[in-house]
Amino acid sequence: TMTIQNDANIVDVHVRSGVYSSDTIFDYSRGYIATRLFSRNACFIMKINKDQIPELQQLGRLAFERKTMETMYSPDNVWVEFRSGHSFLGGLRNWLVYGRAIQQLCSGLPLYE
Repeated sequence: TMTIQNDANIVDVHVRSGVYSSDTIFDYSRGYIATRLFSRNACFIMKINKDQIPELQQLGRLAFERKTMETMYSPDNVWVEFRSGHSFLGGLRNWLVYGRAIQQLCSGLPLYE
């Protein structure tokens, strides 16, 4: 399911697929995407690349195009390389950068940027 909050520039995507379930937040106002993978008990965060990620205004329309959604969530696509962060102060600083919506999704989990 997908929920678009136009006033906050946030999109919530919930994928319920057993062991492969995940929640993803596209925070367009902050410029970050966070995905919580329940099977790995971890949160992956990346900066929005405007060349590859659709704009918020286009996302609602694209959500109905099955081919686009399969491409975005294909296990064959790797969007980023992940770096693990371990510092407590680094984590606190990250929440200031990533914003409240991503903090609520990823709080208490290992973060991979």
